[in-house]
Amino acid sequence: MRRSPRYTRDPKSIGGIVIQPRDEEIIDLVWRYRFLNSEQIQALVSGSDQTILRRLQKLYHHGYLDRPISQIVFSNPLFGLKKMVYGLGDRGADLLAERYGIDRGKISWHEKNREVGERYIQHTLMVSDFRACLTLALRGKPEIRLQWLNDGGKEIKQEVHFIEGGRNRRLPVVPDGFFQIEDSGGKMYFFLEADRSTMTNARFLNKMRAYWLWWRQGGQRELGIENFRVLTITKSKERMRNLVEVTRGADDSGKGSYMFWFSCIDNYHLSQPESILEGIWLTPRDNIPHHLLE
Repeated sequence: MRRSPRYTRDPKSIGGIVIQPRDEEIIDLVWRYRFLNSEQIQALVSGSDQTILRRLQKLYHHGYLDRPISQIVFSNPLFGLKKMVYGLGDRGADLLAERYGIDRGKISWHEKNREVGERYIQHTLMVSDFRACLTLALRGKPEIRLQWLNDGGKEIKQEVHFIEGGRNRRLPVVPDGFFQIEDSGGKMYFFLEADRSTMTNARFLNKMRAYWLWWRQGGQRELGIENFRVLTITKSKERMRNLVEVTRGADDSGKGSYMFWFSCIDNYHLSQPESILEGIWLTPRDNIPHHLLE
């Protein structure tokens, strides 16, 4: 049997497709997360791993999903075989526009998927992995409800203005993720930052300082919230510990704030998603382990 090409669509090689409810679920997830790899999709969608892989193959070759070409950089077998990454294809966007009444122009991502760079994909997958783990960890807890508030590539863009050293300054507040968790005690709001070790300590401190000043000035009320936590996930424990120390200077006291929480991607995994709720989080205020929902 002829092997289907990985990055060139060939629907004849894969046979026809009849869209099933599980296919719609996959398309919807890829839209909401922006990019997902096959392992993340297998974890989120019911069915055997092989069944999911076959459906992903059909959805790609029939234009419902895209495989961003820039992932070749980090999926080279010489560097270790990686999972295939998927974005929303044109036919998938058509389906979502019909299903949800979404403006088709707002989800026309096929060209963007072709142009997006490897770093952006890696960064988005880091966010997706956190989100998938959290979703799975809470799936068996009906008393707790998770709602992601910047679905489908929607950006939260805020900024804070302040005076420093006699000069007017402005800093952006543009989180990688924004979500709420609700239980019988009320709602908790979280902003997520995925750190890939590309930012200097000074720039990262400015990023955290922006959140603090934005909160102090009441900017968060534009989003309908009062208090929040800023979660930062890092690629290594060394980087995590470094950023915890750096962020002690973000609040006015210079002693660290419980607003800022840090963990490392090695501390949680799709195979054991409940670990994301456990005592894997550090704050610059006390530098002791905390549980996410405490």
